[in-house]
Amino acid sequence: MTTFLGWFILLALPASARAQAQPAAPSSLQTGAEREAFLLKASIVDDPGPPSGVRRTWRVSLDDGKRKHDAGVEAADGSDPTSRNYRFNVAAYELDKALGLNLVPPSIERQLSGRPVSLTWWLDDFVMNELDRRRNGIDPPDPERWNRQVQAVRVFDELISNTYRDTSPPLYLNSVWDNLLITTDWTVWITDHTGAFRIRGRLENPESLVRCDRALLRRLRALNREVFQSTLGRYLSPPQLDTLEARRALLVKHFDEQIARRGEAAVLYDLSAR
Repeated sequence: MTTFLGWFILLALPASARAQAQPAAPSSLQTGAEREAFLLKASIVDDPGPPSGVRRTWRVSLDDGKRKHDAGVEAADGSDPTSRNYRFNVAAYELDKALGLNLVPPSIERQLSGRPVSLTWWLDDFVMNELDRRRNGIDPPDPERWNRQVQAVRVFDELISNTYRDTSPPLYLNSVWDNLLITTDWTVWITDHTGAFRIRGRLENPESLVRCDRALLRRLRALNREVFQSTLGRYLSPPQLDTLEARRALLVKHFDEQIARRGEAAVLYDLSAR
């Protein structure tokens, strides 16, 4: 249900931003597994097809006979100069599940009109993206909860070597932040990982990694190249898996050093259930 706060935020946005804030109807499917099954099995009943231009991303409606919901379609297959690939959306979701973060909406691989694509769950109660929030000077009502979510996003982005959500000051109001989505209860979700999983064995902005969820760090310690192969090998190449493992190890090392220098209380926190 859209809260009063959500409507207040929505009305605070300019007309152009409000026009983009088109949430899906609230769904009775609550768990990631239920939403995955819906995306895999429901019939596509409204498909406008890809828009004109370079981007191969659009919105479709699905119906399983009991309920309807929308999904975002990504058809980029890595063949254009940007190397954007729909498989990376699915890989990001599977990795998010392995880490227990619940930051990435369910995303699955499926055939659409004879070609493989990713289908990503369209968020209920979406009200604005991070670019809208920054441009309109809207502050979160609970700064500590907000900062904990954003720090989890930062760790995840470094792990997957995401080209989007660049933290450098010149890009503070840049469109790279329009894929961090905010719902009416100020829960953060991250989408469009088609430019992630670069073959880079380093952290891009380690100075921005100042805190980490305690459970996330524990799960990062437990992952390794073998687990990545079994979980993500269908979507990522061997070099991508190798550098993913290198970045995982660097993240663990980074936070171990932070803890040794500043103490656990200053570095670790518990991300609230989502």
